[in-house]
Amino acid sequence: MTNSIHVCCVANHEGSLARDLQRSPDIDSGRIQASIIWNAPAASTAYHDASGRIKADILVFAHQDVYFPKGWFACLDAACRSLDAIDPSWAVAGLCGMTREAEFVGHLWDSGLGAICGAPFDWPRIVASLDEVVLIVRRASGVSFDPELPSFHLYGTDIVLEAQKAGMKSYVLDLPVIHNSKANVRLDHTYVAAYRFMVRKWKALLPWPTVIGQLTDNPIPLLLRRIRLRYKAIFRASTLHPMLEFPEMKAKELGFAKARDDAQHETA
Repeated sequence: MTNSIHVCCVANHEGSLARDLQRSPDIDSGRIQASIIWNAPAASTAYHDASGRIKADILVFAHQDVYFPKGWFACLDAACRSLDAIDPSWAVAGLCGMTREAEFVGHLWDSGLGAICGAPFDWPRIVASLDEVVLIVRRASGVSFDPELPSFHLYGTDIVLEAQKAGMKSYVLDLPVIHNSKANVRLDHTYVAAYRFMVRKWKALLPWPTVIGQLTDNPIPLLLRRIRLRYKAIFRASTLHPMLEFPEMKAKELGFAKARDDAQHETA
């Protein structure tokens, strides 16, 4: 592995953290160092501060309910080196996001949906926004998170736009993980606060695609999205899926762990 890698996670639930992120083989073994930030008031603020302290080449910002299959970080190192060859000034990468044409790109298992999101793809894809499940920042780019962005939403889109403002691109990489999440059944006041902040900050660029929906100064799309989610929570609860007790078993079933092992041998 040629890049030094450090994982950061804002956490608020010991059970989820132990079941998923800390069970990831490379983190559990200590091969990859992870910093856990407990009960932060806002993810973007916490990650901005962490970015200033941690000196690794590659900073990985992950949800507490993400399980990284065995060999994942060796594949990340290889993917970052490949991306360096394609675009030496790249800033941010992730595992799923939206292109400027509002096309979803990604490949991971989401327990809340009970399905694989996206599909395998061969080359890094340039995107206009990234989901926050896993964000990968090349520290040398100098791009960081906005400490003023409230709550725990849309900081993936914001840092992509910060990179764009600085003349750098952001990408989605095909590095599947298990996102052992519960179903998203509401966009509460914390999401609304982040959404409104983003609308004010990036007003000149709107509308702008995100994984949940477009950022726009028209309030109707956000209202309709919130109503649809509440309808699903109330009237379609039977379609919601449980979290996995053993995420490593799902990774093996889907071939994520085997794929990571194979790639690790190939790049050794």
